[in-house]
Amino acid sequence: MKNTSGLVLGLLWMMLHAYLYQNSWQLNDIEPKALAGKPQLLQGQIITLPVNTAGGYDNNKNLNISRFNFRVDKLNQQPLRRSLIVRLRWDKAGAKLALGQEYQLTVRIKPAHGLANPGGFSYRTWLRYKHIAATGYVLDKPSPLLLAGDFPVRQRLFSRYMQLLPSGEVAALLPALSFGERSRISQPMWQVLQSSGTSHLMAISGLHLGLVATGSFFVILWLLRRLPLAAVLPQKLARPLMQINLNKLAIAASLLITLFYAYLAGFSLPTQRALVMLLLYWGIRLVGGKFTLRRWLLIALFLLTLIDPFSLFSASFWLSVYAICCIFLMLWRFGAVFNQGSKIKKLLKSLLIIQLGLTLFMMPVTALFFHQFSLASFLANIVAVPYMSLISIPLCLLSALSLFFSESLASFLMSIALHSLELLWTYLVFLSGQSWALISLSLHQVYSLCAGLLLVMACCFLSPNLLAPWHFLRSNVSASWQKAGRRFLPEPAVSLLVVAGITMTGFSLSGLKAPPAAVPLAAKTVNKALLSPWQVYVLDVGQGLAVIIRRGSRAILYDTGAAYPGGFNLAQSVILPFLQYQGLSGLDKVIISHSDNDHAGGLPVLEANLVIAEVIANDPVLEGRGVCLLGHDFSWQGLRFSMLWPPDIKGEVNDDSCVIEISDGVSSLLLTGDISKKVESQLLTQVGHSQVLIVPHHGSKSSSSQGFIDRVSPQYAIFSAGYLNRWHMPSAEVLARYQKVPAEIFTTAASGMIQLEFSATGIHIKQYRQDLWPFWFAN
Repeated sequence: MKNTSGLVLGLLWMMLHAYLYQNSWQLNDIEPKALAGKPQLLQGQIITLPVNTAGGYDNNKNLNISRFNFRVDKLNQQPLRRSLIVRLRWDKAGAKLALGQEYQLTVRIKPAHGLANPGGFSYRTWLRYKHIAATGYVLDKPSPLLLAGDFPVRQRLFSRYMQLLPSGEVAALLPALSFGERSRISQPMWQVLQSSGTSHLMAISGLHLGLVATGSFFVILWLLRRLPLAAVLPQKLARPLMQINLNKLAIAASLLITLFYAYLAGFSLPTQRALVMLLLYWGIRLVGGKFTLRRWLLIALFLLTLIDPFSLFSASFWLSVYAICCIFLMLWRFGAVFNQGSKIKKLLKSLLIIQLGLTLFMMPVTALFFHQFSLASFLANIVAVPYMSLISIPLCLLSALSLFFSESLASFLMSIALHSLELLWTYLVFLSGQSWALISLSLHQVYSLCAGLLLVMACCFLSPNLLAPWHFLRSNVSASWQKAGRRFLPEPAVSLLVVAGITMTGFSLSGLKAPPAAVPLAAKTVNKALLSPWQVYVLDVGQGLAVIIRRGSRAILYDTGAAYPGGFNLAQSVILPFLQYQGLSGLDKVIISHSDNDHAGGLPVLEANLVIAEVIANDPVLEGRGVCLLGHDFSWQGLRFSMLWPPDIKGEVNDDSCVIEISDGVSSLLLTGDISKKVESQLLTQVGHSQVLIVPHHGSKSSSSQGFIDRVSPQYAIFSAGYLNRWHMPSAEVLARYQKVPAEIFTTAASGMIQLEFSATGIHIKQYRQDLWPFWFAN
């Protein structure tokens, strides 16, 4: 009964938080969708360090963009019952933004929303896990009004720190390790960190706080034992201090230092997790309690869930918990190994075995979240973790703390920290440059990896003697090698090493297969009796278009989505992850309907990252490409691609859109780009009935004439449009026209990615939000 009541209490607690978030606007008597598209007057405070970036899809490096979280206390001069957090973007901010400033801003906002596609990053989940209720951007008119500008200690220290920051690319790591401010780390640097499996070192979390707590504890304890308190302090003060347990005094002091480090990091969620675990552990020590590691971990997880249930939405939460569990398991399984030999041997064996085990056993959970894992992570972390723990991280923290005393000292420590990081960075760049460093996985490969490593874990933790690997070695290698192996590593460690080597080698070989070469279409023969179903994926790319046509292991892409100011690119964030998720390493064709950014912005990124056999684009700027013209039909994988428009290239961008009908002889799909009613009227003699229509121009009033709709007479009408977009597409009158046909209507804004499968049994449609990933926190 007690267990049942605890479960019910937990469910109610989680549901309460979900309700409060889901109804955060209604609790303030506000209809959130009514806010979209209209300027709103917000009054509140900046609650994060503003992130400043430059550039955009047009490579305008002078375009300065600031992003920050803003706590809204008043909306349109009306105080809110419950404050809301809004994520804002401010282009060309006229003021120097800082944490703690209070502003009155005129903004355009919309409720928290994100793109919904398989394999991609769930922005909405991220927003909810950060408790962000809406996103938007600041308007220049009327002018923003600064109400108060008192900076907290963190902002003042950070500003002074950035003024002293040395030059150089690697210098971006210093504020990341000192203040948790990672926005200055460039994309190429992130690629190095991902390929080497060391990204976790750049997020202030359990490793960093544990290091600070442990290091400060031993340093303070050493000082207390050697400090002549009676000679330095008055007798009335010295006597009580001398009677206090020095261990407890050192623990209390180390907690204060660790708490300050967490404050410098902005009490980020990983920092909060580590702090709760640390406070619980030290608290038990202070009161003289005795808990097993398992009970400590369970109580810590209970407290974390109680404090912030939304932390369960974070990948970092599960990665951290899983890593701790793996370490505990290895301490239990290899405990006898760690206690053998001298102190140095114990330390080296512990470091080697734990890092090897983490590398191996973290693979499945990393692959599940990111569809990739790093084979170089063991070689990188076995050096980077102790190196940064003993040298770089302490230097970064000391450089920040020394700002209280001397900027000269802070600058000196920063330069030493930078040199230490540059030395390590050279090693990480070398590892990340290896072709085998980072292995990308499709969904099928992820499941295979998880199944394989579950067997490995069973061998390591369930078998009484860790099974065959060591016995295989012992019976197949020379006696001298056996002797050397036993000298440095015991049987369990060698077993783990062998299993890890076999697993990593197998997956590195499978991951290094070259992408399939594009086969000339004319050389392909298709047996119609053996044709498989074919799929169409209308990806959710906001106010833009990207459609993937797939049959078997080959695919064609129609349009690429947009690229935005600040560097965000739909090809990088949606299309490439989706192709990887599907196990597609190349494209037979990329067809660009026309050159507008929302249809063609991602092409450069795709060309840089994919094997593309042919690009077809109706744009004179894109020289050397194929051109979509009336009558230039082709066959692909047994499907007929009929090019219906344009008859020639006139330079009118939207009306030169490439219109294609794709047919398998029974069912057909019509792709229309951004054609207008004028073109639709000319197409009436070219088009016929199509079961599926990708609606022209996202549902704009300038398209979808009634005559064209009646001519196509679609069974399914699909709108690719952004959520609550400023153009109000699809328009109500256009929707009404399609309802007259009648057609079943789908929009990517509501459905996320829309999947269609054409087979002998008909057309089957699945919506990502409703059918494939129907979880409230992501949808």
